[in-house]
Amino acid sequence: MSPLVHGSVEGARTRQCCAVCGAPAQPVTALAEGVARVHKALGEAQDALEAQEQLIEDLRADGRRGAPPPAVEAPAPPQALAVLTARERQILVLISQGNSNRRVAKALGISEKTVKNHLSAVFMKVGASDRTQAVVMGIRSGIVSIGRPVDDVSHP
Repeated sequence: MSPLVHGSVEGARTRQCCAVCGAPAQPVTALAEGVARVHKALGEAQDALEAQEQLIEDLRADGRRGAPPPAVEAPAPPQALAVLTARERQILVLISQGNSNRRVAKALGISEKTVKNHLSAVFMKVGASDRTQAVVMGIRSGIVSIGRPVDDVSHP
């Protein structure tokens, strides 16, 4: 059996990859380093998702207790959220409940592209850079109520 099977990855870095073909060890080194980078990135992504889940849970808990949501750097001006159409408000509420664009589209009987267009308009009107920021602004303005079921969203 080749040294790669019996040896460690570290040991394979200095030896030939295959005793039969004599391939150099660099591809093994590159692969090992690539796997390490992917593992690190996945860990960081998992940490970010856990932090986001905790933030949502904290907001829900504050909503149940009647406490105001925690302060964030720059709240949206109330007039920015006031210019949202009924459909944009409806979509904002649905995404605040964790629905994907596809699920929002299905619930409202519109295309996924239309949902994306509405979200783009919401982001532009309120000055949000992503869904989470738009939802937080919606919570602060009273458009979004944490814990409100999807069925409570009236159709325009």
